[in-house]
Amino acid sequence: AYHFPGNTWCQDWMQYLSNTHTVLGLFFHHPLHPMRFQERLVILIGSIAIGLTISNLTYLYFIRNGFAVEEEVFTLNSHHTEYTGIPVVSITTLMITLWTLGSFLHTCFDLGLWHMKACTICRYQGRIDERTVQWGRVAGLFIVMISIFSGGYAVLLRAGIEYKGEGSVAEEVQESIMGNEVYHVKFEDPRSFKFLLGYLVEFVLALFVYYPLAVTILFSGVLGFGRFPLLGGRPREMKRESQYELSKREPKILKAANIESEEHINGIVGDDGSMDDYKTMSYRDDESRSRFDDSHII
Repeated sequence: AYHFPGNTWCQDWMQYLSNTHTVLGLFFHHPLHPMRFQERLVILIGSIAIGLTISNLTYLYFIRNGFAVEEEVFTLNSHHTEYTGIPVVSITTLMITLWTLGSFLHTCFDLGLWHMKACTICRYQGRIDERTVQWGRVAGLFIVMISIFSGGYAVLLRAGIEYKGEGSVAEEVQESIMGNEVYHVKFEDPRSFKFLLGYLVEFVLALFVYYPLAVTILFSGVLGFGRFPLLGGRPREMKRESQYELSKREPKILKAANIESEEHINGIVGDDGSMDDYKTMSYRDDESRSRFDDSHII
């Protein structure tokens, strides 16, 4: 939920982020939230797998189309290395692509997978279809498994290219990629997995920069103009809460008004059934209105 009764904007935002975040949600989700730890762990595994898939398929795409993978765009700390002892960091075109487009796609996948596993649409308007919820979780698990297999294959291909020592199969892998052929991975092939350290940057950016930004946009309701399910955000939840509170008050107001009317009529009709005093009274009379106070509206 985007809103809990009585919460401020910041409290609702923190609650929503802690419930939906791929990592933080494992430890800080609300105790009554329907998504359990096991389901959240599956989402985290899927997030890691899709991140590896995106980063390594992007690398293979650069290889396939002849883009320079190591092309330097700019450097960091190039003028202070002698004083700080920190080595120069070269920022390449591949890095920028992964840290922007790659992290954005990673975040979109995480949000989509979370809403699929939680079956957010199934829970609107207080109606929960348990069969649909189960199908959503099974579909999410299937997507996670596909991500694991595709990510693992892409990692093995890149690891084979990265290794440049004796027995390297880098040229064979690149030739198969250039020729749009499927390379049959051999487990005895020498590989280098040092590139996985660079993946941590993309993972951190996706989960702790892009994800909070995306959650804030959804939470604000700007995508759904505060009206549409899922995209309406907190404004839609606030509006629905107001409508619900009003719907609870209206029957009580009508009931109180009917009781007051009956008491009022009984009080002004004489023992002989005469209505003369009633005819002289007005519904705008201050004394008659004074008995209908705020205590009737709960």
